[in-house]
Amino acid sequence: MTQDPSQASVSRHFLLRRGPSSYYGVETRALDEAKRKVIDALVEGTEPADRKYHYGLFTDDTQSLAEAQAAFSKRLIARVSANLTQDCGLVGGTWYRLGVQGASFVTLDASSIQAVLPPRAETATQPSLELVFVDVVNKPSTDDESLSESFDCLLIEGSYRSIDQLGFLSRARRLLKPGGSLVFFSEFLLDDSAVEHSPLPNWSSLLQLAERLNFSAAAEDHTLSALRSIDAFGKLAQEKQLPSDIDNIGRVLAEFDTAAHQLSSGKRAFKLVSLVKRQVSAEVDSEYASAEYGDRSSFQPAAIAALFESSFGHAFDAELWHWKYDLGAGRCVVARASADGDIVAHYGGAPRDIQYFGREALAIQPCDVMVMPEERTRYGRGSLFFKVAATFLEREIGNTVDHLLGFGFPNKKTMRLAIRLGLYEKTDDFVELRLPVSTTESTAQERGWTVAQFDAKDLSQRDEVDALWKAMQADFRDGIIGVRDWHYVSYRYLQHPHSARYVFHWLRDSTNKAMALIVIKRGEDAWLVMDIIAPLVAVPPALAALGAVLCSDLDAATQSPREIALWLTKGWVETLAIPNAQIRDLGIEIPCNSWNPGPPAELLYGKWWLTAGDMDFQ
Repeated sequence: MTQDPSQASVSRHFLLRRGPSSYYGVETRALDEAKRKVIDALVEGTEPADRKYHYGLFTDDTQSLAEAQAAFSKRLIARVSANLTQDCGLVGGTWYRLGVQGASFVTLDASSIQAVLPPRAETATQPSLELVFVDVVNKPSTDDESLSESFDCLLIEGSYRSIDQLGFLSRARRLLKPGGSLVFFSEFLLDDSAVEHSPLPNWSSLLQLAERLNFSAAAEDHTLSALRSIDAFGKLAQEKQLPSDIDNIGRVLAEFDTAAHQLSSGKRAFKLVSLVKRQVSAEVDSEYASAEYGDRSSFQPAAIAALFESSFGHAFDAELWHWKYDLGAGRCVVARASADGDIVAHYGGAPRDIQYFGREALAIQPCDVMVMPEERTRYGRGSLFFKVAATFLEREIGNTVDHLLGFGFPNKKTMRLAIRLGLYEKTDDFVELRLPVSTTESTAQERGWTVAQFDAKDLSQRDEVDALWKAMQADFRDGIIGVRDWHYVSYRYLQHPHSARYVFHWLRDSTNKAMALIVIKRGEDAWLVMDIIAPLVAVPPALAALGAVLCSDLDAATQSPREIALWLTKGWVETLAIPNAQIRDLGIEIPCNSWNPGPPAELLYGKWWLTAGDMDFQ
């Protein structure tokens, strides 16, 4: 059934960040610390060695929470033992290395695990085990090389966020020997059909990413035990008075309530997961079984220059890259054919605040999609293009992740490929409206409109931009449009490394009231309208007034363009009804994400208002 956008519960953070992006911010860390303090207070009186921060494993009605947590710990040790001696093909080993991470494991010692390892059949001797405390979740990509492929098993505690999964699993794979295993437990989203932001990883996306990273997966579901654990925590919270000096107590208890509701409804599940790193075999494995993936934090801009230049045929612009990915909080997924190889594929995205059927939301525009020519051997689901694109979409776009929508401007060849792979669906066409620069009397002149200079330093003009945007967005209660307030105008045009190419024009009425702000850029044969901020009824007369002023500036010596070009999504052409406009197809289609659950293409079709400023980052 098609979702009614007016009824969508859009619950997400809408501020377009203007600094380096952080997936695990101060507020989130503070909440996690509050959870730990709340649990400490609830289990006060127990020895620190007995304190657990995870759910329990309930097997009967008489167990206490502490007993259930001890049972779950015992199950973890049994799972690790089984993986060491069976699943990972290390049967008969005399020495194993186990890496652990998590607050519940700080007092774990090797002897408790070594005791359950079966003795070697031929000698009846007990294998030795070295236990190492490691940081698999938060370490940067430059891990200590001495630990590379040195672990037989990793045991990790915690429900890690969706955005953390790529780095977490990639680092684990780097640390594990071939045949080694990662054992971890987490809460996962099973149902992401509703528009409701969640930091939890989607279970199906986790399995797809694990497969992409050459892991085989198995899992145990312990959702019912998680529900009983939350109920036990709730009863303890009622029995004990929590210390008043713990910040965020209310939010912590509210999160427990949310978890209980979603676990009982089937929206989320609690699972004990075992991933085994497959042996790489040229005969049976896919072409990129050893490919190494990373995000924006995994490389410096200079590392992308060769890929950029070979893909687009012009020089890499470090300033433009900084503007887009650092100032603009851009995101990306990159791939290397091997851990120590050069970057051979990149799929980037530029975040954008939007109005989504009258509500605030966050979208992202895929851009800088690049694959080295020598790696363009296939275009199916085994290709690097597919792998980086699917990974990006799983991380960034959909009902429950940071960006509700994706949009872009691929050519028709790329669009056909992405549709065939199940990544995109079409939502509109991008067309060009051509208008002559004319000296004839215009509707705008009849109204007494004039063109005035724009002064970015004038604070009152900044307020006028915001007022125009507020008037414009009222026309899009049944559409989708990128925010065009002063904050955006300043970033998009004034902070752009090549801002000098953009020309601003105010359109004012006889009382000097701002009726429209138009941003243009000179092209080879036309003035290209990058943006127009105005109520839709004011767009045709504003363009006419602009044409009159450009005509008066015509100079045969400089061969000034004699036409105005407005690039626009086709769905809004009829609404504008611009007289005498010549329309041509630009050969560009507007996609939406179809890989992750999100608003369907039929809901979005013809709804996006997009102009050249939404597309042209050059």
